[in-house]
Amino acid sequence: MQVEANDQIYDRITIRLHWITALLVTTLWLIGRLNRFLPKGPLRLDIWTIHVLIGFLLLAVVLTRIWWRAAKGRHLPPADTGVRQILANLTHLLLYFLLGGVVFLGVWNALHGFVLFGVWKLPKLDDGVDRHAVDAWHNWFANMIMAVALFHALAAWFHKAVLKDGVLGRMWPAKG
Repeated sequence: MQVEANDQIYDRITIRLHWITALLVTTLWLIGRLNRFLPKGPLRLDIWTIHVLIGFLLLAVVLTRIWWRAAKGRHLPPADTGVRQILANLTHLLLYFLLGGVVFLGVWNALHGFVLFGVWKLPKLDDGVDRHAVDAWHNWFANMIMAVALFHALAAWFHKAVLKDGVLGRMWPAKG
């Protein structure tokens, strides 16, 4: 299916929420991977605090995306048919599942008594679950979402460079 001009692009809020999500997920993943290399101490703890706060921001963005998509967002017809459409649907479902999982696990992890900037302690859930297990699952979800997001980005590039069908333009910020 060939994608045509402006009648086939998402609304501005959907596009902004998509790219804000991508930026937050990438930032959180980078902090999570790189902060471990800092020496233990106040700086490392403060950067973990920033990670947690950005994670709560991601939660707000994800909830806003869900609300916007359900209530007001523009729904477009599928860009592809057949196997490519099935693959696109599965990729998006997996991205949403992983996004929900990583946010849920991150919040659950933070609610094991994380101390923000060494001053304010978040409530501690007494759920009997090992915090290290929650952290391990959170890390696994984070790595998986980055792998699937990379596949998603490569698919968008494939549409742009090989198929030249305008699919990437559906979610690209408009000029002007």
